[in-house]
Amino acid sequence: MSMNKRDKSGQAFTKVKNKLRAYHIPQIPGDTFDVYVTDEVEAKRILDVLTQQHLWLYKNNIIPNFSNIMGVEMWVEDSDGEGTPGWNDYWNDEEGTDWDEFETKFLNDYKVKTSHND
Repeated sequence: MSMNKRDKSGQAFTKVKNKLRAYHIPQIPGDTFDVYVTDEVEAKRILDVLTQQHLWLYKNNIIPNFSNIMGVEMWVEDSDGEGTPGWNDYWNDEEGTDWDEFETKFLNDYKVKTSHND
């Protein structure tokens, strides 16, 4: 685990040391769009930007409404229990949280402001 960081309300949290990436599959089924990030705060900002852009495209009739998915993955040395390194869903051992819970608990104050979500 990495050093403690504080959310905007002052609550401390521990970041993982693993490499992270935010992913977006804009239409299911489909290919993954990955953005490699430095930490959880950057992952949150990237996912927020992708979300706001996706909503803007939909509201402006540029894309239809369809299923998509976003999330965060981390690089681990044993991704399959057999010692094979690879990308797995985010898990923070120190905090005992998956991405959704970590984001809700620590990152809700980190919101991206755009001209379309004021």
